[in-house]
Amino acid sequence: MTRTMVAAAVAAALLTVAPALTPAADAAQPEASAASPLTESSTAVVAPDGKPGLTLYTGPVQLHRGTAWVPVNLTLTAAGDGTVRPLASPQDLLLTPAGPQVRFATGGGTALDWPTVLPAPTLDGPRATYAQAAPGYDLVVEATSAGFMASLRRAGAPPAAPVPPLALRGKVDGATAEGMPTAVGESAVDYVVAAAPPAGPTPAPFDTTVQETVQYSDTSGQPDLRVGTYDGKDVARSFLTFDASGLAKRPVTRATLSLFQTWSSSCQARSWEVWSAAGAGPATRWTNQPALQKLWASSTDTRGHEPACAAGWTTVDVTDLVRSWSDTGAPTGTVALRASDETDTLAWKRFGSAESATVPHLDVTFG
Repeated sequence: MTRTMVAAAVAAALLTVAPALTPAADAAQPEASAASPLTESSTAVVAPDGKPGLTLYTGPVQLHRGTAWVPVNLTLTAAGDGTVRPLASPQDLLLTPAGPQVRFATGGGTALDWPTVLPAPTLDGPRATYAQAAPGYDLVVEATSAGFMASLRRAGAPPAAPVPPLALRGKVDGATAEGMPTAVGESAVDYVVAAAPPAGPTPAPFDTTVQETVQYSDTSGQPDLRVGTYDGKDVARSFLTFDASGLAKRPVTRATLSLFQTWSSSCQARSWEVWSAAGAGPATRWTNQPALQKLWASSTDTRGHEPACAAGWTTVDVTDLVRSWSDTGAPTGTVALRASDETDTLAWKRFGSAESATVPHLDVTFG
């Protein structure tokens, strides 16, 4: 079967097959003694001491289907026909031998424009790796809550031929600027992001990274957040905006920010900080990033470089910050993450974003 025939068959399937919504354990949600869904990005909880609380996320962790809530689960699974889907995603993502394609819940969609029929992928959680999709390169597709990210990564000695370009049909978002590969891995040579458009210019919840060498692209569709510098010059910071309407005038006794560190430059402890900031949205870039208002917390917790400091969750006490949102009745609250020393290459870190399987969240307890 030619690639054209495969693409035609898959396009027909995409129009007729509904998203897979099999309930599964949600890696993004923390454990709680009791919980009840409120919205796609917030959950009512009861703390171990019996106090009521809320968990607020920067993106969707559950889907409302009919009268039931289904946990978001981006784990990719293969079907008997050779196609691959996430277990439960807000978008209708389908991976096929013709390439990944997504139909957005809000309408429209896009697909990766790949010139050849792809081999069967190796699946690992939300990632599908197509080994030697082009000579000397692996194609890696990662399911996200907004769609998918595809990156081309070196795998062995590439031939003298040019690197095959990555492009999307319909909607294009990507970058090839200096420093771009650090967003998805140092072996990456190109990437594209297929993401459903955000709800508004300053949506809540929301998160994104701003980086000096990524001047023109909205990075909120990417599955990671970044802080610090990888080369001593190119600096990244991240912004997280929460829907704080459920906190207004309530007596906050404790609040912790939880972030999943996926990668760091080394296992050496390096400090990073949590600041308050004005709202961030899809138009936020390095050149117009919200001003940092006040330093509320810092941490030297460093994870994700090797087994000695394996990737994992980090929590930071932000009680005073969240209490200030409650006291003022703020409808939204934004925090900024930055490295304490933005010239130190060992302070370069990545965290899971709202697009990943490990969504940043605030755990808030009321008195």
